[in-house]
Amino acid sequence: MAPYSWFIMCAILMTVKVVFGNDCSSLTKLMSCDDCIRCGGHWCNDKDINTRCVASPSDNWCPNRQEELLVIGTRTDIKTMSKHSTRETTVKVGSQSVINYKNIEPKVKIVNTTQNNNFYIKTAKLSGKENWYVQVSPGNEFCSAKSKTLEQVYVEINVGDDKEVVEYHVPCACPCSERAEVFSKKCNNRGTYACGVCSCPSGWSGKYCENRETKCENIRGDLQCTNPARDDVECSGNGVCGPCEVCECYTDRPGSKYFDPENYCADICLTTSYCDECLSNPALGHCSDCHFPLIKMKYNETLLAEKDSADRRVWMTCNGTVDNCHVEYAAMKDEAGDVYVMVIKLCDHTNEASVAGGVNVTIPVVLTVLLVAAAAAATAGYLVWKSRPPPLPLADTQYQNIGAEDCVGSNPLYIPPTSYYNNPTYGKN
Repeated sequence: MAPYSWFIMCAILMTVKVVFGNDCSSLTKLMSCDDCIRCGGHWCNDKDINTRCVASPSDNWCPNRQEELLVIGTRTDIKTMSKHSTRETTVKVGSQSVINYKNIEPKVKIVNTTQNNNFYIKTAKLSGKENWYVQVSPGNEFCSAKSKTLEQVYVEINVGDDKEVVEYHVPCACPCSERAEVFSKKCNNRGTYACGVCSCPSGWSGKYCENRETKCENIRGDLQCTNPARDDVECSGNGVCGPCEVCECYTDRPGSKYFDPENYCADICLTTSYCDECLSNPALGHCSDCHFPLIKMKYNETLLAEKDSADRRVWMTCNGTVDNCHVEYAAMKDEAGDVYVMVIKLCDHTNEASVAGGVNVTIPVVLTVLLVAAAAAATAGYLVWKSRPPPLPLADTQYQNIGAEDCVGSNPLYIPPTSYYNNPTYGKN
């Protein structure tokens, strides 16, 4: 490789180290136990101390509160038959571990590691003697932000016919980090308390998360908490204007699951009101006139009682005006972000599909049906009356032999089904 190529490669590696590596230039500025350990420092868990991370602890620094790291004691397992052995030991970032060998120069290689690089191995001969040694040292770049409490490096060391595998354990995180208190009282019920310090959420700062941050970036304008395109109500009436003129939406109000902090805490009714043409259109299914996925469904009253796993209503009832026409509808948003609406009333007319069972019946329709049936019955009766046979004239022979006595109650035309006669044998033996 040409000299200038090597120089360029070194410059690139140095740049990568500065950009992506751990900043260990000043241990006293580190405010995380894990960062301190990754840089080879010593950490104090005392919440009242000012200097928490130091390179070399003194006797009066952090008495009885220094964080104790996990350490695997040196263990050796010698297999006499194969002459192979294994060994475990712990080496901290910024320190060294040395293993001595007699007479023969050892050959070393890394056979496995849980980290990528920055683990240094040195083989040298002891000054003035025939003995050799192997020295390892994890650098400041060995541990990453995602490292566990202990990381491992497996090194194979061959000395003549003998082979040894050494498992080096490197502390990369503090055990106290695994015992974090979320929303701790020590942090004003806002931050997470671990290793003697409070980690504050966005918008809060201070030793105990007691100060609201006032330094703001990327402010969108003077009307940060109001929507000039809609109204001048702060955060759409669904929140308050927080630090840096950013809306903080309420979480304990009906429909708050749909409040959008990126859109002035707009609720689902405000969102769907942008698609008024879809609300007034009787067509069902996906609405192509809306700028976001909106599906119009047939109204089903039973769906309004649905709740999610947090016992919150899924469907919200909304009201609006479309072209001077009052509209009442229900809306909801699923996990995929699709919005569904069901029109309940449009222009003061109840949706015919609102009746249970899907029967489209309304009071005006029922009255109309009854009036039509009554008119049909009257017409049929008139036609029957008009087509009746004409009455018989009084000169008809059927009326000729009727005397006055017949008008009293006897009908001369009536012939009984049997005739009267005398039985000549009745009363004789």
